[in-house]
Amino acid sequence: MTAGAHRLAATTPTGPGLPAAIFDFSRGKQALLTVAQPALGAVLALASLPSWRVIAIGLPAACAASFALYALNDLLDRKVDARSLSVGKSLAPAHDVDTAFVRHPLASGVLSLRVSVAWVAGLIVVAVVGTALLNPLSLLFFAAAVATQVVYCALRSVTYWKTVLSGVMVGFGGLAGWVAVAPLRWSTLSVFVFLACWEIGGRNIVNDLSDLESDARVGIRTVASVRGEAAAARAATAVAAACLASTALLPMPLTSVVLALAFGVWSLAWPAVNLLRRPTPAQAASYFNHGSPYPDLVLIAALVGLALSGS
Repeated sequence: MTAGAHRLAATTPTGPGLPAAIFDFSRGKQALLTVAQPALGAVLALASLPSWRVIAIGLPAACAASFALYALNDLLDRKVDARSLSVGKSLAPAHDVDTAFVRHPLASGVLSLRVSVAWVAGLIVVAVVGTALLNPLSLLFFAAAVATQVVYCALRSVTYWKTVLSGVMVGFGGLAGWVAVAPLRWSTLSVFVFLACWEIGGRNIVNDLSDLESDARVGIRTVASVRGEAAAARAATAVAAACLASTALLPMPLTSVVLALAFGVWSLAWPAVNLLRRPTPAQAASYFNHGSPYPDLVLIAALVGLALSGS
């Protein structure tokens, strides 16, 4: 048992069971939120709900792809995550939307490498089959997201500019949903830009800031660990502002845009103001939790607008 697993046993007598460990290995709560990203692409492409066939195939494929990408991140980062846990990174942070039971179950020794690899491989098979059935181009964007995740993890200790790759990867998810139901067109670019800016400014930079102490100790290069807390807060705010601006360019009814921007005030703008005032890891964690569901809220806004325009 690793040091991380010993610490877990000290705080939870029996530890999480295998299903719970696998769920957190894929950051299940965040992964379920992520399904909204390809769904948003599909809804905006059609200006309506997809057919029942697309939903029946696409929903399991999107879930599998989302769970696979998060699990792949923890699989590739297992050694550095183990070092982070050994220098004090919390196994069960309070009020963290990423964690339901235990953070990094593979790195902490709660989950075995064999089970982890099998889980990732199985998810990828389901995602590949589903996306291929919908559209081979959708499969290409999923493959591009996987490749981007691999490169992102490889750059963990090289440059903080890897945050751009996190945005590109999430943008690919929206494009995969779009091409599953419709051809690419210029308005597709607005979906990619929106999701990329949200990921960079609403999640990646601030999530790194919330883990500043442990990242710095193990040599992970992030905006916060290289440039400092205030610079990370300014960078996150600037990119989040670009995300809100790109929201207005999404191909959806005006009612949807207004509602989405109202959601954006709660999800991004107000947390960003608080982060600028207090650029601390705790405030960054609060920002991250507020920002994480923003694409889901935009999807709700899109559906509301489409329903009102069709009534």
